[in-house]
Amino acid sequence: MNRPLINNRQMTYSELLRILGSYLDSHHMVEARIMEAADTFILQGLATRGEHTGERVTYQLTEDDLFDLYLDATAKRGKRL
Repeated sequence: MNRPLINNRQMTYSELLRILGSYLDSHHMVEARIMEAADTFILQGLATRGEHTGERVTYQLTEDDLFDLYLDATAKRGKRL
């Protein structure tokens, strides 16, 4: 998968993993799996809250999704990740 461009450079894996970790935390997931596919990142985990508590849930995040998550994270922190 092409990682998003941030300020004319490709997002690093450490930035990407921080974003994915934050996403997993915000969705209250444990026993997580992160898979990189050709055009998406696939996250799977066991939901610990909400309507799917106790179920394994799957999310697919595109390059655009990752860029949006990056922007949200930097806005919350007021700085680069």
